[in-house]
Amino acid sequence: MAIVVNQGGAWVQGSSYIGYDSLYLQAGAVVAANAEDSGFPGSNAASWVTTGGGWQATGAGDKTLTATLLAATNGNSYGIHKHNIGTLGLTVKLQSSANGSSWTDVTGSEKTPGDDATIFFVATAPVSAKFWRIHIAGLAAGETLTIGQAFIGNALLVFSPPETGWTPPNVAIENEFINNRSEGGDFMGRTLIRKGSKTQFTVGIADAGWIRTDWLPFMLEAEKHPFYHAWDTVSFPSEVAYCYIEGKISKPKYVSPRFMSFDLKFRALIE
Repeated sequence: MAIVVNQGGAWVQGSSYIGYDSLYLQAGAVVAANAEDSGFPGSNAASWVTTGGGWQATGAGDKTLTATLLAATNGNSYGIHKHNIGTLGLTVKLQSSANGSSWTDVTGSEKTPGDDATIFFVATAPVSAKFWRIHIAGLAAGETLTIGQAFIGNALLVFSPPETGWTPPNVAIENEFINNRSEGGDFMGRTLIRKGSKTQFTVGIADAGWIRTDWLPFMLEAEKHPFYHAWDTVSFPSEVAYCYIEGKISKPKYVSPRFMSFDLKFRALIE
C-alpha cells in the first residue's frame, strides 16, 4: 500500500514524473550541436517531431547538444528517444553550467544503455543553470550517432503514482496482427503491425490547488506535443516512454471540497 505524506497541506507521494516543458524550446533559447551531419542538425532533435531523421553526427569524439537560455532555469531531467546509443556502446549524461565553459554532471544522470530503448532520467533535486547540455561520449571514427528526439527540462512530479489498474508501457502492448490462412483454414503465417503501447493511469485524489497550478499547464501542452513519462523512478527507472495523447484529455473532477481526481490515456513508445 502506498504511503501518503501530508507536507503542509500539499499531498505528494511517490516518484512518478512527466517531462513536457523542454528547455531546448524555451523562448529565446539557442540550441547548438558541436557536430552535425549535413541535413541533420541538432535542432531536429530539439523538436518534438521524430520523423525527419533527427540529429546525426559522424566521427570520433564527444558529441553535445546544448541549450543556452536567457536566464538560469531549473532542470532535473533529460530524455532521448529513437537513438542508437546502445547499439554503438556510448555513454550519455546531463550537464549544467553557469558560464558555458565549465560543466558539471547532474548526479546519477550518466548512462551506458545496453539497448536503444527510450531514456528518461529524473534527478533527485533540480539544478538552476543558464547553460544545459546532453553529453555523449565514446563515438568512434566512421560511426554515426542518431538521436530522433532530445529533451531537457524540470519534470513534473505527478501528485501521486498510478493507482490499481495501471499497466506499465513495456507490457501494455497494443500491436495488431493479420493472420494468413489457407482456404481450408490452416494457419499460414502472421503479419505484425507494431503500434507501440497504449495505457492510462488514474489518480483518485489530488489537491485541487495542485491541479490548477501544475496539472493544467501540462494538459494544455499535451494537446500540442508529446511528453516523457516515468511511472516509478525509484523501483522501475527503466520503465519509461515517449508518449502522446490520441484524443481529448479527461477533465479533472471534484471528489470533495478540497480534492479532485484525474486520469490520463496515452500512446507510449519505448524505443
